[in-house]
Amino acid sequence: MKTLIAMTWLIGAVLASDAANAGEDKFGTLRRIGTRPMAERQTAADRFMARLPENPFCKLGCDSLALVYRGPERDVHLAGDMTGWDPTLKLTHIPGTDLWYHIYANAPQGARLDYKFVCDGTWKVDARNPLICMSGFGPNSELRLHGYRPPPFVNSPDLTACRLDTLVVKAPRLGGFRTGVVLMPPGPDDPDRPILLVHDGLEYLTLANLADAISWFQMFRSDLILPVCVCLPPGRRTEEYATTLQDEFGAWIVDTLMPLIEKHYGERGRWGTMGASYGGRISLHLAHTYPDRFDRVAAMSPSVSAREHDGVAALAPASLKLYVNWGSYDIRRLIPGCESFVNMLEDKGFDHFVEVKPQGHSWGFWRDSLSPALRFLYDKSP
Repeated sequence: MKTLIAMTWLIGAVLASDAANAGEDKFGTLRRIGTRPMAERQTAADRFMARLPENPFCKLGCDSLALVYRGPERDVHLAGDMTGWDPTLKLTHIPGTDLWYHIYANAPQGARLDYKFVCDGTWKVDARNPLICMSGFGPNSELRLHGYRPPPFVNSPDLTACRLDTLVVKAPRLGGFRTGVVLMPPGPDDPDRPILLVHDGLEYLTLANLADAISWFQMFRSDLILPVCVCLPPGRRTEEYATTLQDEFGAWIVDTLMPLIEKHYGERGRWGTMGASYGGRISLHLAHTYPDRFDRVAAMSPSVSAREHDGVAALAPASLKLYVNWGSYDIRRLIPGCESFVNMLEDKGFDHFVEVKPQGHSWGFWRDSLSPALRFLYDKSP
């Protein structure tokens, strides 16, 4: 059993008044714009912004950081992982200028947070921040705070491409067909490779860089036996992953999809299954409903129902290996279920690895989770 808890909390906006090291005190300069005569403020704001390269900017020698926005709007808020995506954090406007700002003190160490500005009701990415993270609803701006490091496969040059085979499977009782992708790690196939079923699999490919992760680990981590990944899209996602079609979807996976994959790629023993949010729930459901077919799970920010909690609790602990995580800025109602589930794993003695990180319910977080999940689930060592 391995457990890692790394929780950090966002602290509200507090201005620090003194520069800690040499150099311009940008926070002080920003605050002083509002103390100038009204006729001078816009010129001072323009001069300040001309010296400001991009968002965010940090106070020298401390953990404070600031976001600025300029525009003619009457109302500007910040929405993102730090607000539960409610536009409740109002930026401060400097009267007499088109400048708005928000300053954090004691910014959370190691956090990676998605956000947007909400300007008179219109949602916008931050034009002054070059960092963009794609979500299922389009691009968001990204804050990478003190101590955060992206996983090694992000923007890694010269990765060897994985082989991607298109997969079309009949699913008449679930809506007709499913078109997915089978991802083969680069290089010769190894018959000992296990198979990993990836829910929301196309999003894991396009939004979470799964192919790059598999390629990087294949090139640089000989201590892992990387899986063949069956990347499958849902049809009626909520019903199949979490409610009325869960059992039928599971039966289709085991009776139709798995035999087809094993016919073309070989029988490789019990499978793993991975998913995020409701995808984490269906992963747990498959593991406890078909324990003879699945032996490992990666459940990222999972929505853990009582059925899945009790189903896994009834298994022999030696039969299942689990990676579980959630973010300290995750959907609030999910966190108690995750905590209770992990306590059960601990009490029962399951082989599990748990992470709580200062991120939100996002594909950026689940992309970052691939490295620890793959390392834990597919380590060759006994």
